[in-house]
Amino acid sequence: MKSKMRSKILNDFWLKVLSVVLAFLLWLVVMNVSDSMITIKIKGIPVQQLNGSALEQLDKVYDVAKGDTVDVIVKGRRSLVEDLNADDFIATADLSTMSITNTVQITVTPKSAAIRDEVTVTCVDNVMRLNLEEKVNLQYSVKVKTFGTVKNGYAVCAYQTSPNIITVEGPKSAVGKVTEVVVKIDVSHHDSPMDLDGEIILYDAYGDEIINDKISVSQDTVKVHLDIYPTKEVPVRVDIKGAPKDGYTMTDVMYQPQTVIIAGATENIETVEELVVDDIYISGMDSDLETTVSLKDYLPDNVFLANANEEVVITVNLEELVKKDIEVTIDDINLLQKTTDREYQLELSDDFAIEVTGLDSAVEQVTIDKLSPKIFCKDMSVGSHNNVDIDLTEIEGVEYNIKGTAKLTITSK
Repeated sequence: MKSKMRSKILNDFWLKVLSVVLAFLLWLVVMNVSDSMITIKIKGIPVQQLNGSALEQLDKVYDVAKGDTVDVIVKGRRSLVEDLNADDFIATADLSTMSITNTVQITVTPKSAAIRDEVTVTCVDNVMRLNLEEKVNLQYSVKVKTFGTVKNGYAVCAYQTSPNIITVEGPKSAVGKVTEVVVKIDVSHHDSPMDLDGEIILYDAYGDEIINDKISVSQDTVKVHLDIYPTKEVPVRVDIKGAPKDGYTMTDVMYQPQTVIIAGATENIETVEELVVDDIYISGMDSDLETTVSLKDYLPDNVFLANANEEVVITVNLEELVKKDIEVTIDDINLLQKTTDREYQLELSDDFAIEVTGLDSAVEQVTIDKLSPKIFCKDMSVGSHNNVDIDLTEIEGVEYNIKGTAKLTITSK
């Protein structure tokens, strides 16, 4: 019985072995088809920068011009590769190995050790390019800018910051764009001094805020004290000093504003009645003067301007004087207060004339009739009177000078 069974098994043995081999080969084919080798592209893997301190020790700052992310080609079996993404890889650039062309090689490896030897990773572009700049630090005064409106009848007059100097450090090109270091304070509805901390803000020449992670400041906030005082409106007066060049006269003085708002402690502003600008000189000048002065230079101690930058614009008009000779005859001169028992005879020298000096608009209106020359004879004795005084009617804006001489001879009848 055993012999028959053994014979039967042996007769089918090779067929069974063949079946197993064929089954294994079929399984192998199926597995190779379903888990074949594939290639995928993964984009945007962030590149970590290592050993940046090596550049900082050279007083250099850097910026990534190209290569802050990297794309890779990954090849491997479908079961390992098809679900991979950028989070499954680590990309690094060792800045201490930077070449003379400011480039650094990027290395990419899978995070999982299980697939590290099962896939191949190829960078599309494995170079990071850096921009290197000199690192500088500059000091700036801290300015306080307020916004909002204080209580009616009050003004922000002065401020102090601690510290009042801030150091800005970073790339030379970036730090060079900083024109103002500012602290902004909301003063809405306040009517008394304020103490608070203010955040540092950097501005460029166009008034735009500078936000750059390559720039650092010595401290992010400063302590600010604001003085807020009551206000008062007072007139402005401009007192011109000196005399213009000979032959010229000052015709007009114009200035704006003619009133200004001052502020300060009540006991300091109540005695201020006006602000006087008294150091504008026109000595020896022969043309108009236009100038602008800051009113804060004319404030008493502990008194401020509500508008800290208030200026007065002054225009002084000068005009050249003109001269004109007016001819005079004996008949043009009236002899007044004569007596009936005497006779009067007037003689004028050949060069006799009246020289009139003034602005052209005034001089051209002057006539002999308006001057009305006259001699008062009441207190004159009999005889000859040389260089007798001649009286002229005063005309506004005009000066006169009598040229030559007048002789009056008085005789008894």
